[in-house]
Amino acid sequence: MTMQKARRLALQFTVLFAFWLILSGKFEVKYLLFGVISAALVTFVTQDLLESEHKRGKKKGSSAAWLLKASWRFLCYFVWLLYSIVEANLQVAYVVLHPKLPIAPGLLQFRTRLRSRAGHILLANSITLTPGTITVDLTDGTYLVHALVPQAAASLLDAKMQSKLEAIFGEPEEPRPEIHWVGENL
Repeated sequence: MTMQKARRLALQFTVLFAFWLILSGKFEVKYLLFGVISAALVTFVTQDLLESEHKRGKKKGSSAAWLLKASWRFLCYFVWLLYSIVEANLQVAYVVLHPKLPIAPGLLQFRTRLRSRAGHILLANSITLTPGTITVDLTDGTYLVHALVPQAAASLLDAKMQSKLEAIFGEPEEPRPEIHWVGENL
């Protein structure tokens, strides 16, 4: 293991353990031990997923700076995603409780230019976590998404999710992907 990778893993462990401390608020020995074990396990499992762009030669700067920026951007993305989930919940509740039940389900397909595996997985899971949309398939960067109503796919249509994930993983912002509705509304 290179010294640079060891420093990156140590920083990742430290950030995860600090996050665990903030969330738990417990400072007894057994809880600290659980936090250390949890942070070490997550660091070990995700060591290749969070490899910095610096190592791949795409960005200038230190790995530690990249990891801190990515952590901050991920935290901002997480807050935005929670807001989007609440907003989508209200939208789905309106559709379901409306007397005429105005659902218009459909499938949409798009290809994103995200390069990282973790970015693709995070995008697919974010889509599924947002009520009214489900990622049906992900093959070679092409997503097939089911939407309860066309408005449920709004953040996909304007590429907000993809843009935020590109920023997290240090990828250049790409133009909006072409999104095709597959067939007629089901």
